Amino acid sequence: MGNLQCPAEDAAHLASIARDICPFPNYNPSPHFFNMLSINSSNHLGNHYAAVQASLTPPQLETFTQSLKTTVGREGKITLGGVGVVALSLAVLFDTLARQAKGEWVSESGPIQGLFVRDLTGRYPPHVYTVSEYLRLVPYIANNPTRMREESERYLRQVLIDKQDVYKGKEDTTGVNMMLGQFFERGLHIHLLRIANSTVVDEIVKSVKAPQKAEQNPSPKESDAETGVGTDSVAKTRKRRIPAPERFTNFQLNCDAEVASKEFLAEVQKSDNQTQEAFVSCQPFNGHIEKTWMHYIASLVWLDVINHPVLGDEPKNTNGLIAQREDFDFKVNALGKWAQ
Repeated sequence: MGNLQCPAEDAAHLASIARDICPFPNYNPSPHFFNMLSINSSNHLGNHYAAVQASLTPPQLETFTQSLKTTVGREGKITLGGVGVVALSLAVLFDTLARQAKGEWVSESGPIQGLFVRDLTGRYPPHVYTVSEYLRLVPYIANNPTRMREESERYLRQVLIDKQDVYKGKEDTTGVNMMLGQFFERGLHIHLLRIANSTVVDEIVKSVKAPQKAEQNPSPKESDAETGVGTDSVAKTRKRRIPAPERFTNFQLNCDAEVASKEFLAEVQKSDNQTQEAFVSCQPFNGHIEKTWMHYIASLVWLDVINHPVLGDEPKNTNGLIAQREDFDFKVNALGKWAQ
């Protein structure tokens, strides 16, 4: 569905020019979300594992492999490691260990770098911390069925609780992180249906949503006005033409938007054909700019993420996702030595 104005690649091209003039957040989430929480997660994880190893020098690869063995054990296999949230946790683990092998410092707490979208001040909503904590924990407990079930239940409950505060934010990054949080919640819910009784999972959801509903039951219109994304059904925002997001979303522009907009238009005027064609393509339908060109360009790429079909729609293959049962064997396609 996208931004409903122009192709996503045209909006992204204009945004790259606009950001050079007036910095604003990059709303694109990590591809790990879409790849590892998909029906093809095992293939995506295997490809990522190979790519990460190939990016390392021999000494770095040795360090990476040793760190991997320390984390997951010398047997080198993770239960259900090729699917869903476990695959996502392993993709994050590969990135972390590779960066450490290259001598980079990587925080062991707080939001996982590059996974969610941060605002210009570096802030994240509460559920980002919860999800990051869970993903760091999973490689250590995935082979323990009881612990994995208990912790997954606990973190699903906490993500649902955290989500209640996210709806109160009006920042551009809050809307994106809310969508990603719901997408992860869906993935965690599906994973629990793989390993736990469905009644238990339903009870967790009901136990959190019941007091929330009793305390406050905003209408969809009120919810949309707060975050730009309906709380009852994300898909609803994709079935109608959304009013200018600048009306209900605070776009974080690190500049004087009026001055920057004039500079942006001047830059487009003297640019190549690709840029000018993209500019024509992305003109608003009614020719009206709600605030400034900086706000408008930021809103286009924001909407391309908010209206992403994978984030907005309930999966049509839920049963297929629940039925996934692939473990992940690190020794297969390992470039480093896994000698006992």
